[in-house]
Amino acid sequence: MKPAPELKAGKIYRLTFPGIAARVIEPPANVRGSENYPYLVEGLFLRTRWWVNSLGEPDNIHSPPLIIPQPKPVRAGAKEDVVPGR
Repeated sequence: MKPAPELKAGKIYRLTFPGIAARVIEPPANVRGSENYPYLVEGLFLRTRWWVNSLGEPDNIHSPPLIIPQPKPVRAGAKEDVVPGR
């Protein structure tokens, strides 16, 4: 099983709700997320906030999940695989 990608504070992610996006934000100093939902997300449209896990799944059923882009697979014969002198 592949490790889940880390969400980055300040980055904008698409939501499963069409045409809407959200930004991962730093939580206020006196607020901590739970162990299972460590990322605070703020919607760009209504400025609502909710907690998500590293897969983008919300902590409640009323908030939309984030669409996390998957890392691009490395192609065979990519520059990193080419050995000079051969």
